[in-house]
Amino acid sequence: MRILATVLLFLAFSLEITLTSIPLVFILLVAFVPFYRNNFMFFLAFLFGLLLDFFAFRDVGISSIFFVSFIFLMLLYQSKLEISTNYFVFIATFLGSFLYIFIFSFQGYIILEALTSAVFGILIFNIFKRIKNAPDKFHLSNS
Repeated sequence: MRILATVLLFLAFSLEITLTSIPLVFILLVAFVPFYRNNFMFFLAFLFGLLLDFFAFRDVGISSIFFVSFIFLMLLYQSKLEISTNYFVFIATFLGSFLYIFIFSFQGYIILEALTSAVFGILIFNIFKRIKNAPDKFHLSNS
């Protein structure tokens, strides 16, 4: 599953650099945090933040700091909040995307882009949840 997450992040990275201003890498990172609650997410956030900054001609490390800080806050409050629900993923993606767009690529439609990001986040979260739970549905017993 880590390979799938990494491949999807590379795809989102390439789409974000070439086609869209929606923070696709951030959306995927937020959607994957409930499934990977370990240091692997910090590594991916740092790596893809550096790559985004390098290829977007920004100060290198700024996106990494934002991604790692946001994931840290999500994992810090995982005991207080239920982070593997649709509500949490929607709110976290909306607020994080709003801040990311405001800080890095201020354009006229910040709220609309943040809302679109939140909807994409929910879709990706639910698809990944179904993929992760798929082997349990097809488990064959030895009766």
